[in-house]
Amino acid sequence: MQSIQEGVAGRTLSLINGAIMFGFSASLVLIPQAHWWFGVAALISSLLACVVMVSNRQYLFLWARDDYKIVSALVFFGGVWWWSVLASGQLPLVPYGGYRHIYTWPLLAAAFLLALRVFTPSPNWLWLGVCCGASGAGLVAIYERAIVGLDRADNGINAIPFGNLSLLMSSLSLVAAIYFIQSRRRFRYGLTVFAISAAFLGFLASLLSGTRGGWVAIPFIFALLLPATADIIAPKTRNIGLCFIALLVVAIIAFPPSGVWLRLAAIFENIYQYFISHDASTSLGARFELWRAGWYMFKENPFMGVGEGAVKGWLSTLVSEGVLYDRVVIYSQLHSDIIDTLARRGLLGVISLLWLYIAFASVFAKKALHASDNVPARLLAISGMVVIIAFFDFGLSQSMFRDLRGFSGFLGFSAAVWGCLGQSQPGAPNKSC
Repeated sequence: MQSIQEGVAGRTLSLINGAIMFGFSASLVLIPQAHWWFGVAALISSLLACVVMVSNRQYLFLWARDDYKIVSALVFFGGVWWWSVLASGQLPLVPYGGYRHIYTWPLLAAAFLLALRVFTPSPNWLWLGVCCGASGAGLVAIYERAIVGLDRADNGINAIPFGNLSLLMSSLSLVAAIYFIQSRRRFRYGLTVFAISAAFLGFLASLLSGTRGGWVAIPFIFALLLPATADIIAPKTRNIGLCFIALLVVAIIAFPPSGVWLRLAAIFENIYQYFISHDASTSLGARFELWRAGWYMFKENPFMGVGEGAVKGWLSTLVSEGVLYDRVVIYSQLHSDIIDTLARRGLLGVISLLWLYIAFASVFAKKALHASDNVPARLLAISGMVVIIAFFDFGLSQSMFRDLRGFSGFLGFSAAVWGCLGQSQPGAPNKSC
């Protein structure tokens, strides 16, 4: 396999894959059609990788058991979704995006992941990409809140995926800062400052977006990031950094123009209005109603669900019967990946979704445990766990897998991190960006 990787075609494909990772990460929340452009680029790269491997007759046994584990989870999840689409005869309706073929995306991600594992780019492409993406999101959020005067920063897309993805890229930028600190490459101090600044701007974008559901993931992300600093940053320096971050967060929350405190206080008011005053007209109240609707749909067909195209009809029926508050008919998803999947594809769909999370989380966790002496690989594995934990949390209160940027973000970042881990293993070809 090394002869393929080090040939002209192999080096070219590795360079192309790195450019795809960088462009996707840097532009996901900044350019409206970026997810589509780089999805097509990933498909072309996967086809070229297949041609190169077949022409060299070295396409068997190139991948490890964990590769097949992840690919099988992606194919299983996509296959169940595909079956639901065929059975209902209706494409997935994406909020603000219309009818789309997003059920095919897991299969594309599986193909690109296998291509990345053979023609692996340097992790620097990923680290620089997420730093650029987080920085851009923060600058856009500041402009929209301070100059345009919007209540919630969103860059023209739904504020929830904008805030969630900004928070995720902020977290990955912190990992990038640790990566640059431990490296011995040129300009590492400048890159470290850039990564820390990107982490701050991405986090600020999340706060200014008012996306409360994503903030729940913050303590879990920090719980994963703290081990990443072991043996890299002195304990005293790390504690000072944590105190500075905590004070900065408190200052932003307490600053009235940020609107963060008002968004947090509204949580308790929404809960009181729903459970005590029976008022479902608030943001949380509508979510509670949608989750109740999902339970009714699940009971109709527990194993296979009501089908891809039946949710809107069920919502209208439950509203007309007086079971639900009438506002919920405006939604095309149930504001929870698990509940939305449970309603549309039943237990089989939820099993495929949970297996997707578990498959990625287990291989990243195993890599993190086995890479104690390989700092770059450990940082990549921890960043992969951050992606999975973050999206699991995001999906509790928002159907991120029914959002164009949210779903492509999960598939793109998880595949990119796993692909880069191939370059960080002992004996792997040394590639630079």
